[in-house]
Amino acid sequence: MIFPCDKCGICCNHINEIPELHLYDLGNGRCIHLTDNNLCDIYETRPDICNVEVMYMKKFCFDMSEDEYIKANVAGCNALKQKYKE
Repeated sequence: MIFPCDKCGICCNHINEIPELHLYDLGNGRCIHLTDNNLCDIYETRPDICNVEVMYMKKFCFDMSEDEYIKANVAGCNALKQKYKE
């Protein structure tokens, strides 16, 4: 399973909307681990909620196929991009 992330950083700049990530919030919605080039400096050890593949296996594999899950995540990503379009 591969999520087609384009590394825009929008999701990591709005983590204040994800209660499970409140400890990572700089106070302005930006993740403390987001680098200036929109990469995660703890990518290999990032929280499960930040890992599309892990979340599928832990929670969503019982309710949908991998293809459905990726499509749902792409739709969510696109919705964030529309919401926060500059």
